[in-house]
Amino acid sequence: MGLIANFLDCFACCGQDKGHGGDQYLQPLNLLQPQHNGGASVDELVEQSSAARERVWRSLGSLEPFALGQSPTSGAIMAGPKWPAVRQNFRVIHRPGGTVMIVSDGLSDPFDDIHEGENNVNGFGLEFFMETPADEIGTSLTEIKKSWQFQLLYTVSQLAAGHGGISNIIDDMQLLSTEAEGVAEAIPEEWRRALVNRAGRVGALLGLTDGRLGAPDCVPERIEGMPLTEVRLVNIKLITLAELKLITDRGAEGRRKLSELLAGEARLVSSIKRESVL
Repeated sequence: MGLIANFLDCFACCGQDKGHGGDQYLQPLNLLQPQHNGGASVDELVEQSSAARERVWRSLGSLEPFALGQSPTSGAIMAGPKWPAVRQNFRVIHRPGGTVMIVSDGLSDPFDDIHEGENNVNGFGLEFFMETPADEIGTSLTEIKKSWQFQLLYTVSQLAAGHGGISNIIDDMQLLSTEAEGVAEAIPEEWRRALVNRAGRVGALLGLTDGRLGAPDCVPERIEGMPLTEVRLVNIKLITLAELKLITDRGAEGRRKLSELLAGEARLVSSIKRESVL
């Protein structure tokens, strides 16, 4: 509950803009009009969604066969927000340029509690990803799950599942920002001063896009081939305290300015060693 409240509070405080087009509000979840599913069962729709995601994961690099997931009976899942089909998975992709991408894999599953014949949608309409230098993340399942990258991805995914309507907000605002708890301890101590605030949180910018459409290694903005509704692929970018201050001081304008400054091939890559653009 505390994490979810913090996430929603940060949407209000990390860039409150009282003017026209500001982000002083949160929109409720508005379900998109689903495509005709041809009478497929929920289980079939879940499998079709999983297959569409896997096609994208494999197009981005070498996909690890294991999933960083938990079983449906896991106490951690039962205690946290419910994912659409109770499949809380994360995948690992080794990118051609030497980076590693970790992605959520289940936030866009169709809801398993929608009765057959009723309108269903592809879950929350998004999946999150983080891309990071290979030398900043481990190679084994245990190492990766202990990394700050996974902790940040996991926290944002859980908070989005708890809110439900984040995809719609990103559609309206393009960029979001938040402060995440539960990440600081995984960051090496020598880097915390630049990244961790007095409350023990780290800043993150959500929704940066590649900007290199058509490039062979470009990360797509959407996951094509989903059976019901559109699904967005959302980048999570670790930001420095100086960059976070720009957002808290200037709101939506600060996010736009930071997006402009975070240019180049490493635009979507999160690294604790990256020099602040401010």
